Amino acid sequence: MKITYPKSLIAAAALALTAFSASAQQRYLDEVFTDAQVTVLPNVAYGYNFSQYVPATMGGPMVVPMYADIYMPDTAVDQVASRPVVIIFHTGSFLPKGLASPMGDRKDSAVVEMAKRFARRGFVAVSASYRLGWLANSTNLDLRRGTNLMAVYNAVQDAKVCVRSVRASKLALGDPYRVDPSAISLIGAGSGGYITLAYATIDNYAEVASPSKFKYQAAGTGIFGNTVAAGAPYVDTARVGDWNGYGGKAVINGTHPVTGLPLVDQTQPGRNIELYKGVPHNVNMVINLGGALGDSAWMAQGDAPIVSFHSRYDFFAPYYRGMVNVPIAGAFFPVVEVAGSHTAVKMANSFGNNTVLAASTMNDAYSVKARTNPYNLGAQENLYTFNMLPPNATMPFKVNANPWDWWDGNDPLSANETNPNIKAQSLLYIDTGMAFAMPRMAKALNAVGSSISVPEVEAVKMQLVPNPTTANALLRAFGANVTAVEVMDILGRPVFAATVNGTEVELPSATWAPGAYFVRVHTERGMHTAKLVRH
Repeated sequence: MKITYPKSLIAAAALALTAFSASAQQRYLDEVFTDAQVTVLPNVAYGYNFSQYVPATMGGPMVVPMYADIYMPDTAVDQVASRPVVIIFHTGSFLPKGLASPMGDRKDSAVVEMAKRFARRGFVAVSASYRLGWLANSTNLDLRRGTNLMAVYNAVQDAKVCVRSVRASKLALGDPYRVDPSAISLIGAGSGGYITLAYATIDNYAEVASPSKFKYQAAGTGIFGNTVAAGAPYVDTARVGDWNGYGGKAVINGTHPVTGLPLVDQTQPGRNIELYKGVPHNVNMVINLGGALGDSAWMAQGDAPIVSFHSRYDFFAPYYRGMVNVPIAGAFFPVVEVAGSHTAVKMANSFGNNTVLAASTMNDAYSVKARTNPYNLGAQENLYTFNMLPPNATMPFKVNANPWDWWDGNDPLSANETNPNIKAQSLLYIDTGMAFAMPRMAKALNAVGSSISVPEVEAVKMQLVPNPTTANALLRAFGANVTAVEVMDILGRPVFAATVNGTEVELPSATWAPGAYFVRVHTERGMHTAKLVRH
């Protein structure tokens, strides 16, 4: 997908907060609004389209709606009239929530947390749903692989409709969210990461029709119940439309009596409904937390910039290259070989697609740690690697592959999840993600006219001594001035907080119960995290 950046100014007002720092905070890089100043608009319908995998108990294949929850600074408080947008796509293996996981919709905990954080920074954050469903546990490889590819393909079509709907809200619908149509970025977690990477790279039919892994291996019944020949591509644009959601037009023969949505004549080949046709759907950058690139050949010079976060030992989406494995009902089903985040970012860097991010100039602690990670071969910029090992080498699927997630521990499907499900720990991973991503996002926004300045700083180092401790601990900062400290226990409950001004802070850990504590350290050079153990 070739990206042309339009030139329009984003008003980047710097606001001051005193809750944790006496120094000025900068909009978009820092949180400048409170939760009370954030408006949440739930269940906003942004589109609809045909879904092949609506269960028979719910009416069978039919047109379904797509919804979004919108988080934004209250327009009564925020005077900026043109605000950048971040659209977030959730995880869930492209299956409905409750089928394989306690996660899998736009209200997932990590998605909501990220959306609120972006809104507090002055963005309009959109947590979007997309079409779900595929034959994940089919013993027929063609049906398993073909329907999985179609799930990603349909989700990319939906994502483009979502981007177009955001732009249309500014251009034709009265601008209710005060968005800047030239400044739209995408973030995807888990399966959402597959969406954002595909969004940035698929731009012609050959990319999804030519590779042999995207073709029927044997003649028989196809993924839409039609007869297919060996070698025919899974994606038939005459039936489902192209990667932008155009073509393959469905014949409409009525209105559903319950949903009020169009009824598609399923005796005809077309299954696609075109929406917001002609409205641009280019984006400034994409971010993936896990996920992978369906095929490395999708990447081309001129594609949108990519920033990636990935667990090195992710069993379900490879870090370098490898097989996608999907867990269903206690069994694992191999689907298709893909290119992981390391490969995707390496190619994006090599093609020059990430030049606009200027990451090589960044020497903050997160950037230094990312490029010096031993698994980050070649010290690739714009890639943050997590090194968690599986607790048991004979069960590699038990690795914490999506450490930013937490969920309801009472959900019976929690048994399928491999993360420790500790909210405080997940919040720290999100802290890291935001700290690494925001300077790069600022650079991408600068490319469309923003005046956000990203300070170039030396690495900041933190030290806690003694650690472990039975007494008070001393926090020391090297290369930065500490402005505030927050401490939480393993359950995320606040234990200690202080506003300070210096490079050393004594923590009253002698009074705390034995256990592990997470320490958030705020400095004028960003937020840093550390772990303290009290014996």
